[in-house]
Amino acid sequence: MPDRGFYGEFLHVETSGADILWKRLSLGDTAGRNEAWLRDLLQEKPQLIPIAEIDPSFGPLIPVCTELHTPAGFIDNVFIDQHGRLTLVECKLWKNHESRRKAVAQILDYAKELGKWSYSDLQREVSARTGIPGNFLFERVKRHCRELLEHQFIDAVTRGLRGGRFLLLLAGDGIREDVQVLGNLLNRNAASGFSFGMFEVALYATADGQQILVQPRPLVRTQILERIVVVRQDGTLADGEDAEQGAASPQAIAAHGIHKDSAAWWDSVLASKLDDPEQLAFQYRWPHHIRGALPWPGTWIMAFRSGGPKATMGVYVRGREIPLAELLRALAPLVDEILRELPEGAEFDLDEKTFGVQRRWDEFTSDDERRKWLGETVNSFVNALRWRVGQLRQASAD
Repeated sequence: MPDRGFYGEFLHVETSGADILWKRLSLGDTAGRNEAWLRDLLQEKPQLIPIAEIDPSFGPLIPVCTELHTPAGFIDNVFIDQHGRLTLVECKLWKNHESRRKAVAQILDYAKELGKWSYSDLQREVSARTGIPGNFLFERVKRHCRELLEHQFIDAVTRGLRGGRFLLLLAGDGIREDVQVLGNLLNRNAASGFSFGMFEVALYATADGQQILVQPRPLVRTQILERIVVVRQDGTLADGEDAEQGAASPQAIAAHGIHKDSAAWWDSVLASKLDDPEQLAFQYRWPHHIRGALPWPGTWIMAFRSGGPKATMGVYVRGREIPLAELLRALAPLVDEILRELPEGAEFDLDEKTFGVQRRWDEFTSDDERRKWLGETVNSFVNALRWRVGQLRQASAD
């Protein structure tokens, strides 16, 4: 059945003649209308993208290409405006929670990769995709803005790339409220310079199928987030979250054998299935822990292991000092019911600002057992906390 959300059918009332009922269609259930069809439709008719409702500072949108190649994958749609700002669109059929969560992570990866590019990199890949040599980007935009100067345009695009100044959009059919939660979570926890939005593309058809009505519905928009750019010693860029929280890039892991071994140790824990589909993926943070963001700014769930003669491991709620204190105060009235859902030994101490559980290394006979306990404990903390923290955050914002 099509996902109707909060919308009914359209009734086209004729003042003379028979009325026309427009029935809702579902992408993927209609022959030929799939993600590729949606991608091509948006590229051909960018006016369908509700840019004014999501972020009017981007636009009007000028189509660049589809399937732009990046190290993170192929971007479905790329648009640009006369100010050199890029809009990236990922098209998805929202069949399950996992695909929706992956779509959010995927488009964020695209933005991170483009943030490493120069104008020449962008021009090269666009030319490779379109088969049109020369400065295709500038020439395309010049058609819409005759007074545009090439050097000013190149400088503007370069600034946008360096600052991560992108508009990231997810487009799909039947986007429900749970997907909006993902967008809000991304907005609160991502450290980059992008704007983010989601919109649903609702399709309706007449009974004979001869006419199609397309209705874009903006669902989520974010404010622009300031991006903190840090230049590493090797000349590469790290975003603010990487710099502050010690995220390990693949290049950095490869350059340090000890961290490569440590990262490999955590692989099976990171691969553990989480019950909660709204939880963003956990990431490795060297030298000895992983973390996953909570929907409360500046806080996360952390799993760690420590070495030495008194080696321990555990899972805790952590964060920056002030946000963590605020979160723990908000959780305090719920702590008894939360602790009942957590492993034995979990403790909550508001004064010490600690909330978690740990075990001694020697309580287990193998690394497989240790990793299994960590994976299960992370899952229990996510199940007990993510939705509650989300509700508390929403209540504090209202």
